[in-house]
Amino acid sequence: MANNQTLMVVVLLSIFMARSHSKVFKERTFVPGSDVTLWCADNGTDVKLNELIFIVWNISMQGKKCYLGLSPELGLNDTCKDGKKLDNTSFSLFIPKISMEDEGFYLCDLSYKGGSKSVNISVSVTRLETQLDSKNGQRIAVCKATYKETKPTLHWEPALNFSFTNTSFKKVDTFFIMENRVHLPDDVTISNITCVASYPSVSGSVQQKSTLVLTTQDIPNTGNFSRELIIAISSGSVFFLLIIVSLAVVCLLRRKPKHISALKMLCCKSKISPPAEDKPAQPADVEEVEPYASYIQRVNSIYNSSAELFNA
Repeated sequence: MANNQTLMVVVLLSIFMARSHSKVFKERTFVPGSDVTLWCADNGTDVKLNELIFIVWNISMQGKKCYLGLSPELGLNDTCKDGKKLDNTSFSLFIPKISMEDEGFYLCDLSYKGGSKSVNISVSVTRLETQLDSKNGQRIAVCKATYKETKPTLHWEPALNFSFTNTSFKKVDTFFIMENRVHLPDDVTISNITCVASYPSVSGSVQQKSTLVLTTQDIPNTGNFSRELIIAISSGSVFFLLIIVSLAVVCLLRRKPKHISALKMLCCKSKISPPAEDKPAQPADVEEVEPYASYIQRVNSIYNSSAELFNA
């Protein structure tokens, strides 16, 4: 417990105190999966262990801070516990199989009897992927670079006369994704094409490559294939149905008119009324029954006429 507290004091002193030394800032970019060695001085140091006072690597990663320290009195102390190792002779920091989770800032403070050294290294890790897509029969080469800090530039080798090229960016969680899509010419005869990602750095540009094999087999379509297939099948079905209906209409027109169309029976059964049956004509009345009032009037008229003749 006392040793840990003492080393903590050493860590704090390494940050706020320095003896006749100048701090150096560096940027390093690495390909994921590679073994990485970070040096507190350029390609090592000539400091001997018996001259060492202390060395501390303060590490600030995404969501995590830790340190590895060494001194002759306190020995080695590691709070990272993630596989990183501090070499006790070269005082370098070893990172096995580096990944994007290891990105961050690595501050080294080395103090010895003859002086001190300090370096702050910004570590970036890249990821590069390629794939072959297709849309409406057009082959599309896709290159996707995932990064945190250092933005790359993307290009293809060999350089071809692409009919279309597009580069887009998006952020996913704590990462950035750069995607480059190019339309491949129809007359391409080469078997593969390589995407190259170049990452600028103070110590020099770092390149990462991903080779894409060009083949006409097993090319995923971006969704238009299924839709086009459905449209083609639907169009063929409609055309076939129209032919059947046309033939049926021609056959039905050649039949006698008195027969009810089978098509009408199927489609318009509820709308077609059955033919009205011929009703026999009603015989005309031989004599209409005269209304009573007319009858009385007629009788009275005859009676009056008879009376006038009689009196005359």
